[in-house]
Amino acid sequence: MTEEITRADWQTRSLAFLIDLIIYVALFYGLGGLGHFLAMLYILFRDGIFSGQSIGKKVMGIQVVNADGRVIHFVDSSFRNVLFLFYVVFPVAILVETIALIRNPEHQRLGDRIAGTRVVRKEAIAVLA
Repeated sequence: MTEEITRADWQTRSLAFLIDLIIYVALFYGLGGLGHFLAMLYILFRDGIFSGQSIGKKVMGIQVVNADGRVIHFVDSSFRNVLFLFYVVFPVAILVETIALIRNPEHQRLGDRIAGTRVVRKEAIAVLA
């Protein structure tokens, strides 16, 4: 199986992000002051919750892996998602991130490039290892 076949497409990634965004908003607005803190922690560490899968990625059947195919954990997730804390303050930066994702031949967003990760379909993990 080739990398092109195993890579998660942008539509699936977008739906997974939308699910995670709904969780973020629910935490942020549903739990008051503590919710703001929990929402930020969720955004930062979400991909390390289920060994490379946020709740949205788990639902959509995709997973974040290191460049060598190993699944990521909490530290890798924090490197990958730290830019989202910046996006909360400067939402226009999301447009820059989207353009970077589309224009990158490996379909990696800036956070993926910083952390050395990529998003693949869950069933492709065995092939990468």
